[in-house]
Amino acid sequence: MEVGGAMASSFARLLPPSSVAIVAVLALLVILVPAFGALVAARNRLAEDSPTRKHARYARTMLILWTMTALAIYALTLHGETTADVGVRTPENPIWYAVGPALVAIILSVSGAGRGDISKAYADKVRIVIPWTKADWAWFVPLAASAAVCEEFLYRGYALTQIASLTGSVTVGAIVSSIAFGLGHAYQGRIGMVGTAVTGLIYAALFVFGGSLLPCMISHFLQDIVGAAILARRLTPNNVG
Repeated sequence: MEVGGAMASSFARLLPPSSVAIVAVLALLVILVPAFGALVAARNRLAEDSPTRKHARYARTMLILWTMTALAIYALTLHGETTADVGVRTPENPIWYAVGPALVAIILSVSGAGRGDISKAYADKVRIVIPWTKADWAWFVPLAASAAVCEEFLYRGYALTQIASLTGSVTVGAIVSSIAFGLGHAYQGRIGMVGTAVTGLIYAALFVFGGSLLPCMISHFLQDIVGAAILARRLTPNNVG
């Protein structure tokens, strides 16, 4: 896969494979976070839902996301790198800000939620995290913003870039980081994990060709908010397939 000059330059300036901090954070993202996601999925199946539990779950997720982001930034800083080196920069062409939301519209339109074709198995998995009340939404909006900023930085920026540097292939970086991203959403079940991984690949392409994480972050936020609103509206006893 060919990339623009800015992306190629960033990859060339990346840290050596022997960097302990860089590899350690990368291992957390591609191994431990997916494993933790599977553990959370197992716990969610046994836990009874309540507003207090849901809000605590939102808060815990935000804490984990920002902690992982801080660790990644620290690992970069140790070697004189900045967040701009892994994509937190303005795209050279502002058209990418429009491409992102267009992709979100396509993703949502072909998804089960968008079509109104939601399986009971998937509904049972995601119902525990869907915001229903105003209090839920007061927590969910900052959660969606945190996920948009942190997950795009961690998976599309940090992980993709580091794996590309280690393997010499942007394609491998995009695929491996997207698989890890999908596995980290184990609480959504198999359908949700596959869908999340595919979405990760789409955002990876947006990042690689656009040269910036900002359109990815904006699009991710819109997808989470609109997607949650659609699910909250459709997940009623009469509409769950």
